[in-house]
Amino acid sequence: MTNEWDDDEGEEEEFGPGDADYDLSEQHGYMWEPERESWPVPRWTLVAISVLVIAALVLPALLIFLQRN
Repeated sequence: MTNEWDDDEGEEEEFGPGDADYDLSEQHGYMWEPERESWPVPRWTLVAISVLVIAALVLPALLIFLQRN
């Protein structure tokens, strides 16, 4: 009984930029994408909006709790 995997032993597959699996090969390399400077908005804006949303959710519950005591 022949094993179909034995036929390809010793042959390396050649990948080039036009091949579908080129991005997954070692020839493509393992480069990291450059960090985006301000995507989609600056970091300080995201922090400010997050703090405002958290305050808007917590403050009403805190005020109701303090009024009942």
